Amino acid sequence: MRITNNMLINNMMGFINGNLSRMNKYQTQLATGKKISVPSDDPIIAAKALKLRTDVAEVEQFKRNSNDANSWMNVTESSMGMVVDVLQRARELAVQAANGTMTIDDRDKVRKEVEQLKDQIIHISNATYAGRYVFSGYTTDSPLMNADGTYKVSVASNETAIIKSGLIDLAKAPIDNTASNLSFQICLDGTNYRNIALPQKNYDGTANDINSMAYDIQTAINAYPELENIKVKNDGGRLEFSLKNTIDPNGNRLKMYIKKGSPEDLLDSIKLKTDPVTNITVSKSENINYQIGISDNLNVNVLGTQLFGTGTKNDMGDFMVAMNRFIDTLTRPDTNTFIAGHNISASASNPLVLTDNNQFNIKVDGMAAYTTITIPDPGGYTYDGTPGKTLNDLVSGIQTAIDGDPSLVAAKVTVKNEDGKLVFSANEGRKLTLMEGPANNDALSALKIYTKLDRTITSQSGTEGISAALTDIDHLRDRVMSIRSDIGARTNRIDLTLNRLENDTVNFTQLMSENEDADMAETIMNLKNEENVYKASLEGGARIIQPSLMDFIR
Repeated sequence: MRITNNMLINNMMGFINGNLSRMNKYQTQLATGKKISVPSDDPIIAAKALKLRTDVAEVEQFKRNSNDANSWMNVTESSMGMVVDVLQRARELAVQAANGTMTIDDRDKVRKEVEQLKDQIIHISNATYAGRYVFSGYTTDSPLMNADGTYKVSVASNETAIIKSGLIDLAKAPIDNTASNLSFQICLDGTNYRNIALPQKNYDGTANDINSMAYDIQTAINAYPELENIKVKNDGGRLEFSLKNTIDPNGNRLKMYIKKGSPEDLLDSIKLKTDPVTNITVSKSENINYQIGISDNLNVNVLGTQLFGTGTKNDMGDFMVAMNRFIDTLTRPDTNTFIAGHNISASASNPLVLTDNNQFNIKVDGMAAYTTITIPDPGGYTYDGTPGKTLNDLVSGIQTAIDGDPSLVAAKVTVKNEDGKLVFSANEGRKLTLMEGPANNDALSALKIYTKLDRTITSQSGTEGISAALTDIDHLRDRVMSIRSDIGARTNRIDLTLNRLENDTVNFTQLMSENEDADMAETIMNLKNEENVYKASLEGGARIIQPSLMDFIR
């Protein structure tokens, strides 16, 4: 093969450029400290680098989540510590009040301090972390309790089963069931569903509004004895199904199961979402979970209805009921037994409406069965403070109904209005028991007379009330301590997780460095070698390209 001068020159230039390119590669590694500058330099290293960078970023996010979760739980644990302190002080005061030598004035001083302790509990229940209310479940933008100790929001927990529909606007989207048979199914065991059919009405937001729908659904549910504890109400335009007593007679925890009806379903019309496969929705706790690892979620919150007692919006948990009963009992003598409600209003600006809530049951010890008391209707079952519709008129009507039963009269059962509170009392030595009416006609909740889980409340004398307060406080303190220990266990787990994540950060960073970072000593040596090769190639080229006549002409 004939070798020309151009071939020698082209080959020489190609080799020199190749040497220069390799020298540039090592200069770039030395300048950046990285083995590659673009993925094409080494696709395997580039792919591994992307994976390791993703792992490191993931670990950093888990660390941020863990630190946030730790801060949330620290606020929660601190709040529960304050609750324990309040209960301890309340117990000390109850022991003092149980001293038979205390005068009425002494007990009144105790009462004033217990009232302050109650207000402190309400303040603690509305504790926040980073602007979020820690005990309010998913409704972190709303405090848990109102100023009177009732719940401001409904919080679903194991102790309070709740299922809510979507927002219903019957004025814009009426539900006309006059020619249909809309229904759904409900049960408490996931197996034995009961069909709940909506009456054939046109729910257009006028005569038949969402309150009417809630009442009609409640009436249909009440037809089944095993569902009697389920309550349905209108919560700001949403239908709320709730079960406050989630323990069955065998001690098992209950849940609510709601399933689409057939052939015509109501749930879609009221915007109640179900599983797309099973067509079922199940009540569940409003646990806030933080992801602190791959497939590792940690529940960080304590639910208000778990700590302060079961209940829904405008109800009062047993914690605040116990505090209020303690306060009330400090002002009561032992000459009779009593049941005191909480402040209610009957004014033009805040009327007391007892529509569909005008019945409760009452009996004294020795009576075989309860007597049902129906509150008289002053006109629309609304007490607004006008003549004939005051709280005193309400009390008078209830007293008249009580006086119709000889057994209640013999026990000297009376009801009085004490500064906006209804107070029932019976003769000394007689026990008076009130029980809620049907779920679709319960006056006690409307009158703010809160009952126990068995839907009853029993009267007590002053001394009995103080003794009961000691028992209640011990029970509440045990509950808080149990929940607090669980928070402590979760906090310990967070600490262990943070230690692991710190180790993961070091390990992944080291792997990333081993994969990406250039060996400086090796790079410098390679660069020097390439510099020598490049210089040698330049010297060789100078010998290959000899001066020509044109060089001298220039």
